[in-house]
Amino acid sequence: MDALLFAKAAREEKDAMLENYLSSTDSMAGEQIAKLKAAGASDELIREVFDSVLTDCFYNILLGIDGQMPIGSLGERSYRLLAPDSTVIANASGTLAEAAYEAFYGEGEETAEG
Repeated sequence: MDALLFAKAAREEKDAMLENYLSSTDSMAGEQIAKLKAAGASDELIREVFDSVLTDCFYNILLGIDGQMPIGSLGERSYRLLAPDSTVIANASGTLAEAAYEAFYGEGEETAEG
C-alpha cells in the first residue's frame, strides 16, 4: 500500500458515507436530510452540500496526518503512518497530501483497487 492507495481508500469511504446518508434515515444525518427534503431542499443541493462537507473533512484530515495543516488544537505536527508491510504512507514529506489531492480533486475517480 502506498499513499495514493490509502488516499483513494479514504475517498471510497467518503463516497460510501455520502451515499448512506442520502439513502437512509437510520442515522442522525439521514434524519436531518429527510427533514431538509421535507422542507423543500432539492436532492441535488443536499448532495452538493454534504459532498463538499465530507470532502473537506476527509481531505483536511489526510493533510493533517501528513503534517501539512493542523488537526484541531494539536497544531501542525508530523505523523508517521505505516502500511501493514511497513511501507511509509505519511511522514510529513507531502506524499500523502499530494495523493489526497489526486484522490479527492484529481481528474480520475479510480478506486483503491486501481
